[in-house]
Amino acid sequence: MGAPGLTTPLRSETFENLQLNAGIFIKNLDYSSIADATALKTAIAAAIVAGTNILGATRGGGTFVVTREIREPEIDGRRYSFKGGKYVDSADAKLTTTLVELTPSNLVMALGGATATANGKKTTIKMHTAIQDSDYISSLTWFGDLADGRIVAITLKNALNTADLSLTFTDKGEATLPIELHAHQENVLDYDEAPFEIVFFEPSGNVGSITVTSSAGANVGGTTLSTTNSLEAGQHYVYKIGNASTAPTIGYREEPDYTWTEWDGSSELAVGASSNGKKATVAVINSSKKVLKTGTVVLAVKTA
Repeated sequence: MGAPGLTTPLRSETFENLQLNAGIFIKNLDYSSIADATALKTAIAAAIVAGTNILGATRGGGTFVVTREIREPEIDGRRYSFKGGKYVDSADAKLTTTLVELTPSNLVMALGGATATANGKKTTIKMHTAIQDSDYISSLTWFGDLADGRIVAITLKNALNTADLSLTFTDKGEATLPIELHAHQENVLDYDEAPFEIVFFEPSGNVGSITVTSSAGANVGGTTLSTTNSLEAGQHYVYKIGNASTAPTIGYREEPDYTWTEWDGSSELAVGASSNGKKATVAVINSSKKVLKTGTVVLAVKTA
C-alpha cells in the first residue's frame, strides 16, 4: 500500500488570495465613493502622478499590527474561559515601513510634530514640543494587490508617527527612514469602533453569458438542465428560481447568498411542479465563490 496523500489546505482559490508585492502608502486618499478595484487603481495612479500624498518608495515592505489588551474578569467559581467572558480594554493599530525617499514632508511626518517652512530655494524643518491637530494625518492607507485583481486597503485614521526619528545613511548606500504610524480616535466620544478599517475592492467587469436549456425531468417536479458551457478548474454552478416574468440577477464577481443552490451540471433538479414556466438563472462561480457567467432559462418541469 502506498503512502497516504498529504493533508493540506492548498486549494485552487489559494493562489487567488495571495497578496503580492510591497504595496503603496498614500495619505488622505478618500475612497468612500470608489466602487471597485478598477476605479481605485485609476485613483492610485493619479496620486502617484501628482506625487503630493504618496510616501514614496519603501524598503523591506511593511507591517500592519493591531495590539489588543484583553481582560477576563476573575470571578469566584470560574474554572474555564467562557465565550462572552472577555473584554477588549484597549487596542492600538499601527502601520510600519522603511522609507528610502528623503523629502521634507517625510521628515515632518517622522518627527510627529514639526513644520517645514519654504523660503525661496531653502526649506527649513523645525520640531515643536506640543503635538497639534494638524500634525495628525487624517487618513493613511496602505494599498496592496491580491493575485486575482482585487485590492486591499488598510487605513489608519488620524495617523501619527510615535517612534523616535532614526535616519540612517551609509557609504555606497541610500539613507533609510523607518516610520511607525499609529491610529488615533477623532475625539473622546469615539468608543464604538477602533480608528482603522480594512476594505477589499473587487475588480470591475461584465458577467459573461452562457446558454441554458430546460426539459421536463423523469420525476414529477423535476427538470433537467443542460448547457454548452465548459467549466474550468475550480468552477461550478449554482442556480436560483424567480417567477414567470423575472429571472434572478447577480453581478460580476458577486458572491451568491444562501438563496442560490448548488448544481453539479448534470443531475435532475427537484424544483417542484409549481416551478413549471418560471424563469431561473444558472451562474458559473469560481473557486472563490465569485460569479463569472450567468444564463437564464424558462423551466420545463414534469407536472404529472
